[in-house]
Amino acid sequence: MSLKQLCVLFVLACTSSIPGVTSAADLSVGGHIRMDGACSITLGNGGIFDFGNVSLTEIDQDSYSNSRDVPLTINCPSQTRIGVKAIDNRKESAAASRGFGVGNPAIGGYGIDPERNISEADGRKVYVIHRSGDYWYRTDDPTWWPSTTISWTANGLGPVAFRTMTTTLGVNVYLHDIRENMAHVDVLEIDGSATLELVYL
Repeated sequence: MSLKQLCVLFVLACTSSIPGVTSAADLSVGGHIRMDGACSITLGNGGIFDFGNVSLTEIDQDSYSNSRDVPLTINCPSQTRIGVKAIDNRKESAAASRGFGVGNPAIGGYGIDPERNISEADGRKVYVIHRSGDYWYRTDDPTWWPSTTISWTANGLGPVAFRTMTTTLGVNVYLHDIRENMAHVDVLEIDGSATLELVYL
C-alpha cells in the first residue's frame, strides 16, 4: 500500500468518527486513464518513521534531534518520467516556515532528505533534482520542502524515465524548548504526517 493510500484511509476514518457535524458534505471524483497503467510508490516499514520513547533524562540540552531512514521504491509498468510531491498533512503545526509539522506547533518539526543513500533507476545511479516552475535543478542542500516536487536524473538535463527506482528516504526530526513544553504534561507526542504524491511528467 502506498503512503498516499494510507493517508486517504486515515482521513476517512477520522471523518466517519465525527457524527452530526453537518447535514451535507461535498466530495470530488478524479483520476486519469493511462494507456500504460499507473505507477506505484511504496515506503518500507509501512511509511512509519518511529522515534520510539525518549526519556527527558536522556536529553542533555533543551533540544532534541534524530533521524530515521526507510527504503522508497517506485514501480512503473513501462519507462515513465515521474516526480514526487511532498504534501504536509500537519502544515498548520509547522514551527518553521519551510519544515514539516509534527502535530504540535510549539515543539519543532522535521525535514525530509530524499537522497540519504544511492538512488538507482533500473540499476543505474541517478541523482535527485528539484523543480522550480518549468525548470529542474540540483542543489547541495538535499532537503525536500513541503509542496515541492522532486525527480531523478542521470545526466543533469532533466528527469529520467524508468520502470523501477529505489532509494532511501530520511526524516530528520528536531524539537526545541522541551522542558518548557513539558512543564504541565508528562508526554510530548510527535505526530507528523505527509503524503507523497506521484506526478507524471
